[in-house]
Amino acid sequence: MENLETQGTEIKNELLLETQAEVYLRETAKWAKFLAIVGFIFMGFMVLGSFAVFALAGSMASILPFPIGGIGFLYLVLAGVYFFPIYYLLQFANKAKLALAGKSTQSLTESMKYMKSHYKFMGIFTIVMLALYPIGMIVAIIVAASQGF
Repeated sequence: MENLETQGTEIKNELLLETQAEVYLRETAKWAKFLAIVGFIFMGFMVLGSFAVFALAGSMASILPFPIGGIGFLYLVLAGVYFFPIYYLLQFANKAKLALAGKSTQSLTESMKYMKSHYKFMGIFTIVMLALYPIGMIVAIIVAASQGF
């Protein structure tokens, strides 16, 4: 933490956590780690699913009117995008646990940095998805209208 000097007296600017705040942080870190582990598992399923789609793409090409390989590629891209918020969540959980175990202000600061990164990523991703949904609906309506549905 930074030190402030006031009239020749050194004042240490520090944040103290009450016992209940530590309990909340400990429980939040446990849930964050659980969600991160489940997220990595599902990300692995997405990658495996994309490989399965790639493997089936050749045999399904004559049946489906659209290229199914694009869906496999989309799964890979989404798994790649999904990696970052999961990683940030796991790092938050690990650093928070370390901060509580060692009463380390530096580890607590690092854990908050990862939590900020997680929420910032999810916020930006949400904005992007909110912008893409209407565009996707318009494209779907145009395609459906051109097909005579």
